[in-house]
Amino acid sequence: MNSYVVNLYPKPNGTNLGQNLTVPGTVVSFTNDFDYKTDVVLVSVQTAPVFVTHDGSTPSSTNGHLLPIGYTDFWSKGRAIAAKFIRNGATSAVINLSQFTT
Repeated sequence: MNSYVVNLYPKPNGTNLGQNLTVPGTVVSFTNDFDYKTDVVLVSVQTAPVFVTHDGSTPSSTNGHLLPIGYTDFWSKGRAIAAKFIRNGATSAVINLSQFTT
């Protein structure tokens, strides 16, 4: 049996600053300003919930995944690049992203 194992020990990638993305009532994405050494990113939803898609479709209250305030998780760089966000409700959201290497 073959297996592919990757041990994930992320280390901050200090060559590029993190991003604070304000999510209004229109679709926004992270800037594609990722260092070539970045493998994963830490994503945190801070001020209001958001809907997100990763398949190229437009997020809305009827399409996408709802990420609540306080959501924090590691994503692959590819997932972060593909992500499209829109706020859920009347308040603009802020999402913070930090870059890591493995």
